[in-house]
Amino acid sequence: MLFGDTILPLTYVNSTAAIKSFVGANGGATVTSSNAEKMVRWAFSKKERLLFLPDQHLGRNTAFNIGIGLDEMAIYNPNENILEYDGPLEKVKVILWKGHCSVHENFTVQNIAHVREAYPDMKIIVHPECTREVVALSDMAGSTNYIIEEIEASPAGSSWAVGTEMNLVNRLISQHPDKQIISLNPHMCPCLTMNRIDLQHLAWSLDSVVQGQETNLIKVDEKTAFNAKLALNRMLEQS
Repeated sequence: MLFGDTILPLTYVNSTAAIKSFVGANGGATVTSSNAEKMVRWAFSKKERLLFLPDQHLGRNTAFNIGIGLDEMAIYNPNENILEYDGPLEKVKVILWKGHCSVHENFTVQNIAHVREAYPDMKIIVHPECTREVVALSDMAGSTNYIIEEIEASPAGSSWAVGTEMNLVNRLISQHPDKQIISLNPHMCPCLTMNRIDLQHLAWSLDSVVQGQETNLIKVDEKTAFNAKLALNRMLEQS
């Protein structure tokens, strides 16, 4: 078996129960964008290599931040069942699942160049689910909470181009009228997946529960739930 028993898996917490169960059953844990660096360090304290899924960009940026070279990272392509890597396999420390956030991958180097030209004094802050190239050219990169705190702490009159989901950008604009805040990509669409959850549907679901109706009920078998909880608890133990 490739790499043998040298790999520990980590998965973004917003993944399916089945993925969390796989990770939990193999000694791994869940991560958030806020604690990803801590969890990657934890993983390397347990095993020689790391499998990071499902977002390759969060995994790549986090590993790079703790000193792992880009030439020490391979990409696993699940559609073709191949490892995309040109160097010697023994050099691989991080295996990145070939997945990404469709919103954050739409922030580009060209977007940054436009902001630099149009707003020379504007700071660019992005989420680590953006590509490595975008993160490297930005002024700051961090979790959703990091972005919120940095803008909240900035002085009145400061200006920001934000590379993350549009609903958050719009909320920051409304909460900080004393600052100039724009989306790094002016043509960005909101996240369709996140927007499926809204107050109206939440209220409808809760009303259905009160009325004894099983609406949008999700059932997870005991084994899947048990192993998924292991992955979650390992993360919480490190928090």
